[in-house]
Amino acid sequence: MRVAAALAVTAMFIAANGCGSDTPTGFGEPTPKPFEANRRAVRIETTGCGLAPGRTGSGVAVGDGLVITVAHLVAQADNIEVTVGNGKAVEAAVTAIDLNLDLAALRIPSNGMPEIEVSEVGRGAAGLIVGGAASGTVPFEVKDVVSLSIEEVLGSDRHSRSGYELQAATTTGDSGAGAYDLENRLIGIVFATGREGESTWITSSVELGGFLTNNTRNLTPIICDAESSRLDLP
Repeated sequence: MRVAAALAVTAMFIAANGCGSDTPTGFGEPTPKPFEANRRAVRIETTGCGLAPGRTGSGVAVGDGLVITVAHLVAQADNIEVTVGNGKAVEAAVTAIDLNLDLAALRIPSNGMPEIEVSEVGRGAAGLIVGGAASGTVPFEVKDVVSLSIEEVLGSDRHSRSGYELQAATTTGDSGAGAYDLENRLIGIVFATGREGESTWITSSVELGGFLTNNTRNLTPIICDAESSRLDLP
């Protein structure tokens, strides 16, 4: 059974209605109407800090002036530019980062984006990964609900978190893209991909909600330490 839950930052998030046309997923179910998800899709371009390379990746606009993405995309970034939907590129600042969960929050100029609705799903659920910087929109089916053990960003310790293993054809550059159920509700964001057409792993909306609630109260920008090519974390 699917359980819809509101993702909290400082208040309960407001449900947003999607609109558009249905298309086949390839998994035997209709896709969600993608307009609202497309509007929230974020392309992220970074300039490396010090000797770190620049990167291209993805994110999700979860509220007014707030984007969530994966920490490994921005953890060694100096300058960050994001493009939300079909808008123009704007500068972004990392305001919260969790290297254990591989999650980061970016602050951009106010854009009036309504707060997002999220959901949990079960095995066999279908939907769309929307806004992958490399792959665009990709259909998925949930292969399993899993407890993920990952190595922390810029470190070697391992940490557990909840997520999903999806059958979905994603690739490098799609990390940070949002995965949505058939009702346009966010179920998680991509953080790792396998070989094309096999597995994609996403961090669950439960982890995203906890991260945002706990880490976006004091929005202090994180400064690049160019000498070590790392972020000077608070």
